[in-house]
Amino acid sequence: MAQPIHDRDREAVCRLHAEGKSRNAIARAIGRSAATVSKIAKAEGLTFAGGARVAAATEARRADAAARREQLADEALDGALGQVARTAAAESARDARDHATAARALTEVHARVAELARHSSNGSSGGAMLDRLADVLIGPAGGDREGV
Repeated sequence: MAQPIHDRDREAVCRLHAEGKSRNAIARAIGRSAATVSKIAKAEGLTFAGGARVAAATEARRADAAARREQLADEALDGALGQVARTAAAESARDARDHATAARALTEVHARVAELARHSSNGSSGGAMLDRLADVLIGPAGGDREGV
């Protein structure tokens, strides 16, 4: 059964809308569905059409994601080269095999990220997955890279 819409919900939607929050961000903030936020916004005469602002933010996000994919590919290749060097200097056959395996895995990551980056620049999907992978491997966008 749907929860009734309270005055505090209406006030929160109006306040957060005035702060420039999106419908989905407002829904998360007040713990209601996006449909409920839309219903409140319509009753209050509010719209969520961002127009040029949304387009500019989307383009900035795409550019940032492209740069992060390039960074991830470069770091994977650098890591592979480092593993190759360690293979030559390994003290045992097992260590050499482990370094060679790591180099191969990093080379595959580089190749896949580079290929997906080429496709995502043409508008195909894969960027969101790469963003999550980059967050795990190199940290979120704009974050510090301590210890890397």
